[in-house]
Amino acid sequence: MEQSEQRPEGQVPPIETDNRAEKVDRLFEFFFINKNLIIGATLGVIAIVGVFFLYQQQNKSDESVAYSLLSQVEAHVDNGNWQHAVDGDSTLTGLRQIIQEYGSTPSGNHAKILIGDSFLALQEADSALTYYRTYTGKNPDLAASAKAGEAACFLHKKAFPEAAAAFEKASETAANHALKASYLSDAADTYLLLGKTDMAVDLYKRIIKKYPGFTATAKAQESLLAIAGKTGNIDL
Repeated sequence: MEQSEQRPEGQVPPIETDNRAEKVDRLFEFFFINKNLIIGATLGVIAIVGVFFLYQQQNKSDESVAYSLLSQVEAHVDNGNWQHAVDGDSTLTGLRQIIQEYGSTPSGNHAKILIGDSFLALQEADSALTYYRTYTGKNPDLAASAKAGEAACFLHKKAFPEAAAAFEKASETAANHALKASYLSDAADTYLLLGKTDMAVDLYKRIIKKYPGFTATAKAQESLLAIAGKTGNIDL
């Protein structure tokens, strides 16, 4: 029979340790030793969050102002007052100034397309192309519009291969199916100008297959019939 371990007389039995209490003590000890570092890091995070919040608020404020200014000048673009829309005056902030001050906002980016449209209408294709290419907004349909604007500039400059490629890119970029079909139709028309009938036919057929029911689809069908009448190929 095993004998129990003898404890010297007067020795206090060992006390079971409370591990949780020890961990808490160690945490408090760590905090007091490193409190300056911890507080500094916490304040740094708070500062970063604060700056980000202010940045967001500033962006919202800038967009609000840009939207208001753009609403005022957009009517001049629609009415054909293109130079006035670009330059503005003492009572109207022009598109050029809106872009300079608020170009990173959604409305500022939209202004880049409108100023491109204005310059193109004024027969200044190079200036228009420059502004179309500066669009950096996130709206896919506006991005497609900017790319189509580039294509229109190339048409004006009689750079037909570049125009056709830009129209195809505009179609790829757009989210709206009506726009996709329309830009693809423009690309097909441009290939016809280049004498690349086979490429035009392929695009017209793609429009009819992928985007039924749109105006561009009906136009594609009419174009195929016209090509068939000229070539005698009724299988189109």
